[in-house]
Amino acid sequence: MSEVLEKSINTGAMFVENLVGDDNFLNYSINFGFGQRTGIDLPGELSGDIANLYSGRKINYLTASFGQGIAVTPIQLINSFSAIANGGKLMRPYVVEKVVKGGSDEIITKPEIIGIPFSEKTANKLKAMLVSVVDNGFDKAKIKGYDIAGKTGTAQIPDKSGGYAENEFIHDFLGFAPAYDPKFVILIKMDRPKGITFAADSLSPTFREITQFLITYYKIPPTR
Repeated sequence: MSEVLEKSINTGAMFVENLVGDDNFLNYSINFGFGQRTGIDLPGELSGDIANLYSGRKINYLTASFGQGIAVTPIQLINSFSAIANGGKLMRPYVVEKVVKGGSDEIITKPEIIGIPFSEKTANKLKAMLVSVVDNGFDKAKIKGYDIAGKTGTAQIPDKSGGYAENEFIHDFLGFAPAYDPKFVILIKMDRPKGITFAADSLSPTFREITQFLITYYKIPPTR
């Protein structure tokens, strides 16, 4: 499975979905928060769209296993990825730390667990796999002396005909560090990049620069 992630092999993801089963795959998608609002304290949040997973068509489950045929929002994506960093705990994201009323009364926002979609043991296995992805798959994202967990995404863009636009993609890079004691999660997303087909080439260097900056800013000691 590590090699499936390292090389972004769609058929490998389909193979695993088939082993997991359609009902379990749908339940995992729901438990990760896809198709529903996260409840973040910002206006205009959308719920995304996983309606294809209720169609009963096998092809929709298989394509969803590698990220096609469903739509998730950036905050859903980073929140679900953060559950891996948090040892299997899915948190409610928030922006406002506290609200002060009447000059003295404070309403403080506290971290809230909204679900545990998988165990800490599973989270640790996923962390190791994602570290292997950066170590063996994306040299441009590596930082000497640190365990970095990350994964690229390259998605086709649907068109009005029901198919996909030609030569148009959405790129993203998700990662956290240090992998086994995470301090931050990063999502970089780029719509319709020109001249570059894969996110590994377009976003890995930027992810590395931001990660290096945050490691220095927070004075995080090396993990290797």
